[in-house]
Amino acid sequence: MKTNQRNVLIAVAVVLALLFGTYLSFDTSHVVIHGEEIGDIGGFAGFLLACVIGFFALFFALSVTGLVLAGVGLILVVVLGAVLGSFVLALLPLAIPFLILYGLYALITRNSRRNHA
Repeated sequence: MKTNQRNVLIAVAVVLALLFGTYLSFDTSHVVIHGEEIGDIGGFAGFLLACVIGFFALFFALSVTGLVLAGVGLILVVVLGAVLGSFVLALLPLAIPFLILYGLYALITRNSRRNHA
């Protein structure tokens, strides 16, 4: 997003926030139903208030969900590393014959190099 677009978006958000604040500050006419005065927030102001509350709820829900999924991913990486590490440790005794053969080969070639020099 370019700087000009961001500034326009911020300006529109500020104007809408001020519009919302001034709309809530007006004294609306009260409705009387069955002798009871109704003065709750409703209509357009209620819709705007619900949109703002919904936006914040969505933002925090996605933030918390992202943190939870990152934590679960980290735990899965640690568990996978532990499982693979245990497999490597379990299969390590199978490498002993190859290590013995490599050790004998290295010993023989070292002694033969020493004799030629």
